[in-house]
Amino acid sequence: MRLGRLDRRITIQGATTTTNDLGQKKETWTTIAEVWAKIDQRPGKDSEKSESRFFSRPVTFVVRFRDDIGPDDRVSFDGKIYRIESVNEVHYSRRRWMNLRCVILGRQDG
Repeated sequence: MRLGRLDRRITIQGATTTTNDLGQKKETWTTIAEVWAKIDQRPGKDSEKSESRFFSRPVTFVVRFRDDIGPDDRVSFDGKIYRIESVNEVHYSRRRWMNLRCVILGRQDG
């Protein structure tokens, strides 16, 4: 893959859990890295849950290889948050590229 295809800027975030004075845990997201990515979006699907409609859309972000990204992290792009479901090294270029397979979940009314 050519670098010119990495045409979108994404933010990779990791969770940090802190405890306040009352002993309550709070999850905070901090930036791990801002990187260039190629985006591959697939058609989404609807599902019914408790009389609400939810929409899930699988998205793959192709980025340069990093060893500090995992499935507990998330991607922020274009004002939306994507949950990372898997991190895979691209098979034809050892430790050069990786796929972040993500899903965006959102509520749809109607």
